[in-house]
Amino acid sequence: MSSFQKRQEGETVGGYRLVKLVSEGQLTRLWQAEQVSMNRTVMLEMLKQEAAMDPSWIKAFLADVRAKALVKHPGIGAVYEAVCNDNASYFARERLEGADLEELHDQGKQYKPVEVVILLDQIATAMRHLEAMGMASVEMGLHHIIIDKENKVRMMNLAVDGKPDVILGTKAKQLLGAVFNDMLIRGEPGAVRVNSLLGFMADLEREHPLSWRQIQELSQQVRGQLEGTDESAQEAQASMTQPVEVAPVPSSNRSATVAAIVAGAVVFGALIYFINQGAGKVPPDINDSSNGAGPVWISIPTGQVEIHGGRTVNLEKGISISKTEVTLSQYARFLDELEIGGPAVARSYDHSDQPVEKYSHFPDDWNNLWEAAQKGGDWNGRPVFAQCPVVGIDWWDAWAYCQWEGSRLPTMDEWAAAAHYEGAPEKISGWGPADLSPDDLTGVGLVGMAGNVREWTCDLELNPAFQLSPKKPVAAGGSFKNRGQGVASREWLEDRNVRRPDLGFRTAH
Repeated sequence: MSSFQKRQEGETVGGYRLVKLVSEGQLTRLWQAEQVSMNRTVMLEMLKQEAAMDPSWIKAFLADVRAKALVKHPGIGAVYEAVCNDNASYFARERLEGADLEELHDQGKQYKPVEVVILLDQIATAMRHLEAMGMASVEMGLHHIIIDKENKVRMMNLAVDGKPDVILGTKAKQLLGAVFNDMLIRGEPGAVRVNSLLGFMADLEREHPLSWRQIQELSQQVRGQLEGTDESAQEAQASMTQPVEVAPVPSSNRSATVAAIVAGAVVFGALIYFINQGAGKVPPDINDSSNGAGPVWISIPTGQVEIHGGRTVNLEKGISISKTEVTLSQYARFLDELEIGGPAVARSYDHSDQPVEKYSHFPDDWNNLWEAAQKGGDWNGRPVFAQCPVVGIDWWDAWAYCQWEGSRLPTMDEWAAAAHYEGAPEKISGWGPADLSPDDLTGVGLVGMAGNVREWTCDLELNPAFQLSPKKPVAAGGSFKNRGQGVASREWLEDRNVRRPDLGFRTAH
């Protein structure tokens, strides 16, 4: 077909005038063109002559274009039309304004931590859309990501016909983790925690790579923490850590860039040795919990304790149990140190049976909850302070916190024995600071056992009312939402993933 001769600048193909040749691949050429009828600049991807003469290549080309045309997302470039006739086979797509990430990296562009998570959020959102559609895609390159002067990201349309390849997705995350690590400005507020997120993405040894959803949500969480947050104290602590080492990205061809990054990322190892907080240490005043200090321990000796219903619990070994529920300020310190320590440290506290899809220990609505608590404001219609119990956490969160603190969750019997030893509380407290319930006080000074929030216990237990049902986790005590029978209350929960605004925990050892 002589009509498939090599095109020249200025030539008109269909309704498009070819302005300049941008790139040339094995089977296609990419042109910047003007759509004459619309007076707009577009990109025209056109099959080369040898490919356009092969029906199988035309079929595959059109199948890929149809896949791209299905994608409708503001963060992904649009496809306008496809043409296949005796004169040419091509499709027109949106021309994205801005510079591509490869170009920006090669120019030495640097980003503040908050800018990095803003960019990651947008990229992950777009890729998550393709994932949700079940779309296959080509391997992501830095040139596929276009960033304008306002840090708005637009992605080239990577969709193609076929089935998704999870390996390509993993490579893309590793590529982005390493490149943004290279472009991250050190010493800025949030640099340590963003560095940890990027190290997590670039970690080649990670058994379960982060999903696009996780990257999106983590980016949003970090952004929420950074905007309007003073991190100077956390950054000072971070000086004790060894940051993630990621090989610099060479400014060579794209395939070499990917290979260098994937080969060069060093596994993120043990960064910092954290002394177990609170183990055997008693602060002078429980109000010190406002700055995240460890718990005050109350000892319950070996022996028999009569509890509700005339039942007796035999403690074969004495225990120490925290005077109050774990507070928001104490839990915030736990989260801060996980972020400073990075992925390897955070994973070391996870339970071996923790679900694969669970990737963090942030409570529900944590950003809003903690911000309100620090200001003494309202959250979900209730006043909240740093000394209030942490809520919206599941059993896995409570277990990880205990591992970090050097403690554990009490068993149901231990909890009951502690609540009744030397006398159970007289009243059931409502919502409030964990250390300010003078009527909800046991004989040895435990606070909030009858009310405030219900509390996770350690083991799965049989419900005596449903003896044929499987063992389930138990929440002990009453709460501000459901007073029940106070210290005598027990609730068998569906599973360890349950989260509620009236469910917290206390620790023991």
